[in-house]
Amino acid sequence: MKFYPLFFLLAVVLWFPVQAQNDYLSGPVTEQQIREVKIFDLYTKRYKPDPKIITQLNSVQDTILIDVFMGMWCHDSKREIPAFFKIMESIENPLISAKYTALEYKRKGPKEIIKTNDIKRTPTFIIYKNGKEVGRIIEEVEVSMESDLYEIIFKE
Repeated sequence: MKFYPLFFLLAVVLWFPVQAQNDYLSGPVTEQQIREVKIFDLYTKRYKPDPKIITQLNSVQDTILIDVFMGMWCHDSKREIPAFFKIMESIENPLISAKYTALEYKRKGPKEIIKTNDIKRTPTFIIYKNGKEVGRIIEEVEVSMESDLYEIIFKE
């Protein structure tokens, strides 16, 4: 009888990480689904983008699509995705849009999406200008999210 509590404790400890990994989003997702995880919503509300760069992004005349690959489990995604959300909230340019894909724990899937888009780290932001890839932000920004986006979009 002394082994039952130990067995129960061991079962709980082993089950919890597996269950937590299964709770992560995977595949195409919406901003709303991501923001249901409170840390993403809280950090989005806290981020203050540079208004001068937002004004410049509003002047974009090309069609810009930003394809975002992130992990709900990833600490870099928890830092960079909220900044990106706030920038997208601040931009009033219908030519700039984003789509989101959540990757499984430690980038184990969806395998075809990861392979097709050559995703090595999370988050990865692939910036397309008029349908052509013009740059990537991988894992972390160099200056700030809005500054890095500006540099990629406006480079010649």
